[in-house]
Amino acid sequence: MAVPEALVSALADEDRLQLFARICTAPDGLEAAGAPAKLAKRLVDAGLVTEAGGRYRAVPSVFRAALAKAPVDPLDALFRHGRLVSIPHSGRRRQLLLAHLAERFEPGRLYTEQDVREKLSMVHDDHATLRRYLVDEGLLQRSNDGGAYGRPSEARAAG
Repeated sequence: MAVPEALVSALADEDRLQLFARICTAPDGLEAAGAPAKLAKRLVDAGLVTEAGGRYRAVPSVFRAALAKAPVDPLDALFRHGRLVSIPHSGRRRQLLLAHLAERFEPGRLYTEQDVREKLSMVHDDHATLRRYLVDEGLLQRSNDGGAYGRPSEARAAG
């Protein structure tokens, strides 16, 4: 199934876009000999064009298929290369993000503040804010003496 980003990327180059337009407007497809192979290959690789019988032909159904794709995870836009680049101020995405971060902490295990800092620092530099948000939302709980953190029931037992 075509990925929308791959389609856009393939058409982002002006020369490839013009070639794609020529292929789309040719009634029986564009003769392969009349197209730069390197540009055409990228269009073929993206699924926008097929090559058969020495002719390139557009594949309009690829756009429908890309749009029919299952919705992306709403958290994907918050991460780049495994690092959190944006913390939502409120709402459903913030709740999903915090629940996702809470999964980094095993149920039944207690963590020191240093452990929590290390786990959250792997995701974002502002580990203190993430820790505070997790505690505020009740997804991570601090023991009464402040020395241990854990999922809600585990932290209470330690304090």
